[in-house]
Amino acid sequence: MSKRRELEARRQEQQRKQTIQIAVIIAVIAIVVIGGAIVLSTLSGQEQQRASNLPAVKTASKDTPPNAEPNGRAWGPADAPIKVEEYLDYQCPACGQYARNFEPGVIAAFASTGKVRYEVQFMPFLEDRVNGRESRDAVQAALCAAEQNKFWQMHATLFANQPITGQENIGNYSKPRLKEMAATIEGMDTAAFNACLDSNKYEQTVLQIRRDGEARGVRQTPTFFVNGQAFPGVRDAADFRQIFAQVAPNIQLTP
Repeated sequence: MSKRRELEARRQEQQRKQTIQIAVIIAVIAIVVIGGAIVLSTLSGQEQQRASNLPAVKTASKDTPPNAEPNGRAWGPADAPIKVEEYLDYQCPACGQYARNFEPGVIAAFASTGKVRYEVQFMPFLEDRVNGRESRDAVQAALCAAEQNKFWQMHATLFANQPITGQENIGNYSKPRLKEMAATIEGMDTAAFNACLDSNKYEQTVLQIRRDGEARGVRQTPTFFVNGQAFPGVRDAADFRQIFAQVAPNIQLTP
């Protein structure tokens, strides 16, 4: 075989090998893409199926607490000698337990005294494991409702519709469902609420409140700060009375 033919044969063999390599690479990429699409489709279908099984939105009735701050999320005078701050996540089961079972008793015991100020703060962290936004959007819904002086009604509605433990972040606090919740609240201007929620008006506010809480050492919800001291875990009115006696022993509260 002449030198020229030998070089031509080598060139053709190299081209053949390159063609095979390219074909293999394309096949591998196709398998990965198709496989990934199948996995994502399966997961999406499972998520949609779970979301479709959500119960109907519940209506919750809740009176505005005495001494509530207009269009706000606090009750009690700003200069009250005892200040309580609650950090919560609306998806947190313990927060729901407190809100439904003990918060009404706390309000009844202390809101009318004029000596306690109670502020709701936020730690929307249960969305983190899925890189979601349902915890923060639930908070945004509460703040949008506050614009219409409906914070406490939305607060109660969110906890009345809290997801079952272990089924967070599957659409229970999606924006469409939050709008459904808002529509159950008497006197709510739903058009204004929906526009507020869709605009993400309060997202940065919510995330900053979370950062502030993390800087204060909040690691679980609910966590209560009473005159700057942290008390994590669910509390009832009797617990708060003991805490108040500890942090503000000179303040007399009516029994």
